[in-house]
Amino acid sequence: MKKIIATFRSISKSENVHEMISRTPVSYIDFFAFFPMLLMFLLPVYQLVYTSIFPPNEYFLDSSFGISVNAVSIILIFLGVLFIILKAAKNVQGGIKFGIKQALCDNIPMVFFGFLILMMIVSTCINGFTDAALHGDEYRRENLFTYILYFAGFYFLASKIKTEKFKAILLYTFIFASIPLAVCVYVDFDIVPLNAFMNKLDFLGIFNNSNHYGYYLTMIILVSATLFIKEKNIVLKMLSILSFVINTLILIMNNTFGCYLAVLGGLIFNCIIISKTENKFNKRTLILPVVFLLLTFIMSFRFYTFMSNFTSMFADFGSIIFEKDDALSAGSGRWKLWVTTAKCIAEKPIFGSGVEGVADDLLEITNGGNGRTHNEFLQYAAFFGIPAAIAYICGTFSVFLNGLKNKFRLDMYSIAALTASFGYLFSSVFGNTMYYTSPFFFILLGIGFSVNKTQNNKANA
Repeated sequence: MKKIIATFRSISKSENVHEMISRTPVSYIDFFAFFPMLLMFLLPVYQLVYTSIFPPNEYFLDSSFGISVNAVSIILIFLGVLFIILKAAKNVQGGIKFGIKQALCDNIPMVFFGFLILMMIVSTCINGFTDAALHGDEYRRENLFTYILYFAGFYFLASKIKTEKFKAILLYTFIFASIPLAVCVYVDFDIVPLNAFMNKLDFLGIFNNSNHYGYYLTMIILVSATLFIKEKNIVLKMLSILSFVINTLILIMNNTFGCYLAVLGGLIFNCIIISKTENKFNKRTLILPVVFLLLTFIMSFRFYTFMSNFTSMFADFGSIIFEKDDALSAGSGRWKLWVTTAKCIAEKPIFGSGVEGVADDLLEITNGGNGRTHNEFLQYAAFFGIPAAIAYICGTFSVFLNGLKNKFRLDMYSIAALTASFGYLFSSVFGNTMYYTSPFFFILLGIGFSVNKTQNNKANA
């Protein structure tokens, strides 16, 4: 604390901007990238407390979470601009010169995401600055600026967080914030109703849909799994396994099958990525898939979701393959949504239909039940065109490619973030972007890309 006070005193005595920047440590500038991410990871706890005091009357259109996310977004934009300006000024003072070619090589995902942002803007110009493009709908609250912020804000700033200390604080905050929420969800279901979830269905938590809570749980469980395996501190290790177990129980009760499969796939991916980074097979990685399946088996005595979901899945595959009459209802109606969306994409393949541009078509075939595709890859293609969707796929893939390229430089936090990102992308095949879940993914994707390349290569260590 004394060191921090002394640093601020030194900065305050600067006679000009040049001197002020020279006296500002790099870690202080990095804090501007770190702080908005910390706020986002703390939001579930804040929202839990807020809704406990002010229970929502109509949870489906409750705006309180949206207001909180908007506040974080405003802070992110302000601090993000400061971060870029100060970082650039610091580099100039330090004589660090990067050409355009070097900058592009060091930020390949942002090259793809930058093209995606350009396609978003062009698509909106062509399809019109509709109310959905400018404000989003009342439920999903995603507009053009929201989508741009996912990539240019949450992902970009998170990718610039290089220090392990900041990464550790973020991921353990992410884990810590999930535990009281999971406990309260269980208490509300099995012990006593809580004000925070008044007028809500079971297993939604602070979210408006069980699927949305499922996306969040997927990322939490996979971060917890990785940190349990890699963490040396016994207290943090116990926190990680506690989070893994309690959130897995809630996921099973939540009954979002796509997220269940995503966690299972993520745990397998976790075995692979940890073994790759350690240059040998780590047997400890097998513990958590076993625990996950064991918890599923135990919970199946009370919640008959496991076998019924798998049975339905194979029946749906059969209906699609053999083109049965009920094929369009496969995947809880998702196949119908995907087929209709594919037709819309074929009609406007280059620039898409704009934000929520296919909603009317989807609402028509679902009798007003659903206006989204329930597949994020198709969603990007439908909204902004096939080139935009390809850019999204290439951008996310390049993050994992960067991890493979620097596998011996990855710290455990980047490994955890990559594992959680993989799980989210798996679940996104069956899901939608949402203003209060997608930021978590883009932060984790950024942390997954954030590799300290000055760190010694630990190959064969």
